[in-house]
This record gives sequence, structure tokens and C-alpha cells, in this order.
Amino acid sequence: MGRDILVLTTALLAAGIVFAALNAQAQTPDPKRVALEAELAARVSTDPAEARRLDIEAFRRDFLAQDHAYSSAARAEAGRRLDVLKNQAATVSQAYFELELARIVALADNGHTAVFPFFRAAHFNRIPLRLAAFGEDFYIVRAAPEYADLLGARLVAIDNHAMTDLRVASRSLMGGVNGWRDRYANYLFESPEQLNALNLTSSTDGAVYRFALSGAEREQRINAAPGQAALSFATGMTRDLQPAPIDGQTGWRTLLDPDNAPWSLQSPEQRHRWRNAPEIDGMVIELRQNNDAETESIADALARFDAAIAQHHPRNLVLDMRLNSGGDLNTTREFVQALPSRVPGRIFVLTSPWTFSAGISTVGYLKQAAPDRVTIVGEPVGDRLQFFAEGGPQPLPNSQLLILAARERHDYLTGCEGFTDCHGNVVRHPIRVASLDPDIAAPWTIEAYAAGRDPGM
Repeated sequence: MGRDILVLTTALLAAGIVFAALNAQAQTPDPKRVALEAELAARVSTDPAEARRLDIEAFRRDFLAQDHAYSSAARAEAGRRLDVLKNQAATVSQAYFELELARIVALADNGHTAVFPFFRAAHFNRIPLRLAAFGEDFYIVRAAPEYADLLGARLVAIDNHAMTDLRVASRSLMGGVNGWRDRYANYLFESPEQLNALNLTSSTDGAVYRFALSGAEREQRINAAPGQAALSFATGMTRDLQPAPIDGQTGWRTLLDPDNAPWSLQSPEQRHRWRNAPEIDGMVIELRQNNDAETESIADALARFDAAIAQHHPRNLVLDMRLNSGGDLNTTREFVQALPSRVPGRIFVLTSPWTFSAGISTVGYLKQAAPDRVTIVGEPVGDRLQFFAEGGPQPLPNSQLLILAARERHDYLTGCEGFTDCHGNVVRHPIRVASLDPDIAAPWTIEAYAAGRDPGM
């Protein structure tokens, strides 16, 4: 509701400016505009404790009351912990406040019910290293110049807290399967300020990190700098894996040499791509999101792919969905359902724990269309086949923490049979698949990544 009010207020303000320009004589304030401004003002406070209490009220009203993924027990526990947090509003740090809200959100155990940490990362400090998950381990894939010798190192401990403890803490901040939760753990591990709020470091400004590299372990205290503005929602989740330079990281080094990057990790600005693949007598299509990109609509991209298939007549086709964390499931449904009739040979779908939301839906529609000819290659997708989704991100009025509620069911096991709360589009166009687990395991390993070798190809 808060976001809707902000949008509506902006629209009313814009309308007021236009109205004043057309009729400067009309000076009577719009009562609706005045009421909305008053409501917004009542939700914001400069007092930290009161600001947190107001955010908790907004959390209950605009998120918890709207989300449908919580079990009865989890919802009751969420309410209890909100009461505790409200009583602590004057004494806890801002980092603890935001992390405890994330843990309360994660009680729903639903991937789409989330506080995405790349937005929270801008609020708190961060060390000049970037970690990425390979399996259940975390490796340095980007580093400021002074830490370039740590590239490829595996994280072992932080301030003597072993990875078992660190994983438990990071997984408590996200819902869903562990593979999806782990893809966001680096935002905690890279922030001494956030780690300190969870009693995992002794200081807020730095920590002693222990790494394993070249058969030996080494410890090093690493100090943090203020957090950076979040990358865009579409690219921020996987951008560290793509070795092309990132704005704001001047001079940073990457484990994977950009000149040696496999095709699948090149050109991060291109969200919808294809190439000929004579090595498989076919072509490769990579969909990194299921919606419009900044420079091309998804409809135009699919039209390009259609034209390429018509021109080159590939016998086999690879659909790479490994970096696709979603969008709109309706955009690609007809395209993938038609692929088996246009490609006479095999269709290989590449998946990973980053494959999420509408990315999973797309894989499901394709697997359902030709189960005997579609082979899934890679790692398990980032969610279960029964989950809740469909809700826009809701900013809390003071912390501006973005929380995503999930209001409608998706069921790709039975096609929503027997449920009355399913998303309308998957009721009208159901998905029924026994599994989307890989037929051929081909996980990204740190060795393959560092060498520029694509295990899926």
C-alpha cells in the first residue's frame, strides 16, 4: 500500500503542477492530495526508534497481511518476533533491525517472499572482495587491486566462525531451497557491519577472513568501505560472475579473464542472445530474463530467434536459462512450446540455482511440450515446483527496505489441480511435470569457471 500511495502521490503532484500551469488562478488545495501527503508524513520519522516502529507497522499492514506463503505456525512466529523487535526498536542497530526483518520474512520458506539483499547492501559497509557460490562453497571472483592475490580463494571462516555457522546465518535471511538461499549469502559475508549485528564479528568496520588457496590456509584482516548503490534488479544478482568491468570497481581484478570468458558469461548488457553452434549441429539461445531489456523488448528478441531458426535450420538447440531469474512467464510460453516443432533433433535446456520464477516456468513449458526430446543439463533450478509468487516489491517508509510479498500459488506438479488460489495464467496454461531436475549433471565448478570452460557446453 505504501508504494501505491507514493506512486499515486507523485501522479497527483504532477497533475497539480500541470493544473497550476493551465489555471494559475486556482489556488484551492486538492483535499485528496493534502490527505495523502499527511498520511505519508505520518509514516516517516526522524527519530530512529519511532522510524523502526513505523516500519514495523507498515510491514504488518502492507506485507505480512498480504503474503499467502506463510503457514499458520510461521505466521504466528512472525507476529511474535515482530512484537519483540518493536520492543527493541530503541536499542538495536539499524543493521540488526533490517536483518531481523529479513529473517522474519524468510520464515515463510518461500523464494518469492523475500527481502533481496543486494538492495540492503547499499545501506551497510562491504569489503573490497566479491564472493560467489559454487556448490556450497564460496570463492573470491572479484577483488580490488590490493587483494588480487586472493582471487580463487575459498572462504573458510570469518572471525573464527566456520562455514557451517556462516551458512546457517545466511540461509536464515532467505526462503526457498538452499541453492537459492546460498546465491545471496555473499551480501552477508562481505559486510562486517551486518555480520557484527548477528554476532559473527567482533567489529563493525572489518573482520579477519580465513581462506584456502593453493593447498594452504591464510588469514587476513580486511577492512570495509561504505556500501555501494545496488545494481539493477535484472543484472545485480549474477553480474559478479560475468568478468566484464563493473562501474565503481575501478582497477578491480577478476578470477576469470574477460578475454577467456565462455560465450555464456560474455556481454552482460545483452539480456537476450543467440549464436550458431556448429559443434552441436545447432544453435544456442540464452535468455537472461523473461522481460524487456533496456535496449530490446522480449518480443523483439524472440522474433530475432524465430528468424534465426528459419534461416539456419538448426538440427539441435540449446536454451541457456542459467542466469535467468525471472520476469513474466507469459512472454516466452508460446515461443518455447513451438520449439519442438521447429527443431527436429534434441533440445537441451541449461539450468542452475539462478534459474528462478518465470525462468522455471519457461523450462517447465518446454519440458512439458516434448518430454522425450528435451534434456535438462546443469544444476537444479532455484525453487521447488510448488511455490507462491505474484507481488510487487514494497518499500518500508523509513528504512526503504524492499520486501516482496507472494500472493498467488504456482503448482507445476499437478497443474494447480485441486487448488483455488493459483495464479490465473497457470490455471489457464497449466504446467504438469514430474521433475525439472537435470538429466545430465553439469554444475559450474570453480575450476571450470577459472579456466573459462563452460561445463554445460
